[in-house]
Amino acid sequence: MPAENTYIKKLETELKKLDRQIGELKKKKSKLDKSLHSKYNTTMAILVRKKGEVKQHIKEGKAAWRAITKGVEAAWKSLKTSVQQARKEFK
Repeated sequence: MPAENTYIKKLETELKKLDRQIGELKKKKSKLDKSLHSKYNTTMAILVRKKGEVKQHIKEGKAAWRAITKGVEAAWKSLKTSVQQARKEFK
């Protein structure tokens, strides 16, 4: 799990940085020339959508990692038990 945790934490940290930058951009709309508002709105909508996609991927990645880990742990436990039983049986 450490590799997953490190990677996910890195993504979450980077996402927070980008989220702050998006927040800073949101504050700038009132200072923009009116002719740029339409383009600004379109760009902000794209940024918000892409941020949502990244959040969803992180969430799915966490769930997938937990599922993989759970499966590996179950297989490991089964193998370990089987080896212990075989060792007892074939002493």
